[in-house]
Amino acid sequence: MPIYKLEPIEGTERHPYWMTSVIPPMPVWVHASSADVARQRMQSAVREISANKGRGKPYTPWVEAALVSCTQDESHHVPRDRALFANDKITLRLP
Repeated sequence: MPIYKLEPIEGTERHPYWMTSVIPPMPVWVHASSADVARQRMQSAVREISANKGRGKPYTPWVEAALVSCTQDESHHVPRDRALFANDKITLRLP
């Protein structure tokens, strides 16, 4: 399965969706069958974390093409059930 890099588009960091996201604007790599699935996996994971923190279902920037680019990028080793953040140390369990 390909690896996709989701990266905030420069200049969109102050959009309200980023303000409600529990994940700050930074590059993230995930396994997915397509760019759309990569976006959906990140959105689901962020919503799950938000619900666990009592924040309900926030709007998330990860599915918004105007806020986040999504390109195939095999430059990082990423476990299939995780999202890997830009520092290569923090991971997020994906549903």
